[in-house]
Amino acid sequence: MHKWKIVVSSVTGNTRKIADAMAEAVGTSAVDLKDTLPEAEGADIVAVGFWLWRGGPDPKTAEFLSKLHDTNVVLFATHAADAKSEHAVTALVRAAYNVGPDCNIIATFSCQGQVSEAVLARRAKLPKDDPHTKSKGWITSKGHPNADDLHEAAEFAKKADHKLELLEKFIEKKGQA
Repeated sequence: MHKWKIVVSSVTGNTRKIADAMAEAVGTSAVDLKDTLPEAEGADIVAVGFWLWRGGPDPKTAEFLSKLHDTNVVLFATHAADAKSEHAVTALVRAAYNVGPDCNIIATFSCQGQVSEAVLARRAKLPKDDPHTKSKGWITSKGHPNADDLHEAAEFAKKADHKLELLEKFIEKKGQA
């Protein structure tokens, strides 16, 4: 197993739950981005979890991602949309744009997270033609992340670790050729 650093930004606790499930699976703990930007030095994999802000990573996460360099990165996010929706995929791509130089994005994970009551109340006041009022995700996200989501996050982390192991073997073999 590689040495992981899991960094998380979470407002409602959804992303934190995913981070903790991943951390347990790879034998580490998650560090919160709330106060200061943590150091990523010494980790084989830096996993960065975030909540969505305007369709991408929140500002604190974007700042942290930009400071990463020459490391293996795993990105993960929680949001109201379906995990395989265009919105979810685009958010991970926007996060990838923020990653610093010479980083290798190993894998990405997306999970629905329950929307806070405050956000739901604001959404209820939006005009009928606003695209956010038509999103089914706001309704289907209730109760997420659930036990299945947390299990998937843990399995994802183990697979990402194995993926890096295979990549390292490939690079080593290629260097010997």
